[in-house]
Amino acid sequence: MKDDRRRGFCLIINNNDFSNSQKELKNREGTDVDAKSLVDVFEWLGFETQTERDCSEQRMRSLLEDLSKKDHTAMDCLVCCVLSHGKRGAVYGVDGGELPLRDLTRPFSGVRCATLREKPKLFFIQACRGLKEQLAVPIESDSPESGSAQDYLTTDAFVPQDSIPDEADFLLGMATVPDFASFRHRKEGTWFIQSLCENLVLLVPREHDLLSILIRVNDDVSRKTDKYGTKKQMPQPAFSLRKKVVFPVPQRPPPKIKAQAST
Repeated sequence: MKDDRRRGFCLIINNNDFSNSQKELKNREGTDVDAKSLVDVFEWLGFETQTERDCSEQRMRSLLEDLSKKDHTAMDCLVCCVLSHGKRGAVYGVDGGELPLRDLTRPFSGVRCATLREKPKLFFIQACRGLKEQLAVPIESDSPESGSAQDYLTTDAFVPQDSIPDEADFLLGMATVPDFASFRHRKEGTWFIQSLCENLVLLVPREHDLLSILIRVNDDVSRKTDKYGTKKQMPQPAFSLRKKVVFPVPQRPPPKIKAQAST
C-alpha cells in the first residue's frame, strides 16, 4: 500500500430477504450483523464502502460491472464481500437467479479493468461449499433442500467450482472448505465474517499481512462449534496473489467488533 493513494472501494452485497424468490429460499437472519461489521472494519482501514441490500441476480451483475468501470488509478486495491444463499457453483440473487462465482471476478480482469491491473482484488464469500454437515440438531439450510429450523445456527449452502481466476492478484476468502457447510447465527452473524473482522482489527495494527490474518481466521473458526458440540467449520483462502497484502495501520481507534462465543 502507498501513502499517497486511497485504499480502494469496498462493495458489500448483503442479501437477506428472499420472500419473493422463485425458489424456496428463507430469509438470512443475522446477515445484517455481518454487513455492519464489514462496513465498520473496512472504513476504519480507509476504504470507501458501498452496501447494497437484497440484490437480484441482475442487480448484482450491474453493481459489479459499474464497479469495474470506476477509475481505480488512485486506489491500492479492491474489496468485494458477498453475503447470500447459494448452490453448487453459484450464488443466488434475492429473486432466485443464479450468479456463477466466475462472473463475480470476471469484470475485474486486467483486460476489463485496466486501472486495477497488478493490484489486489479481494473477494470474501460468506457461503457454504457443500451440504455436508452434522445433523445432531435440526438446522435451517440456505439451499433449496432446506428443512425446518429449531436452532439459531443456520447454514449458507454454496459450492464454487473452477472459481479462482486465471489472472494474477486475486484472493477469494471462502467461508469453508469444499463440500462442507458454513454457519450463520441468527443474532450474532457468521463465524467466518465475524472472525475475519475481529482478526483484521487485532492484527492490522501489528502489521500482519492478509494471508497471515486469514490463517489466524482459519484457526479461530476451526475451534468454534455449536452449543451441542457437533458442528464444525474450516475456512479456506484461495489466491493468485504475487505479493503480500499489508494494510497501513489506521490512525483512528479501531471499531469494536462483538466477539462471538465459540459455543
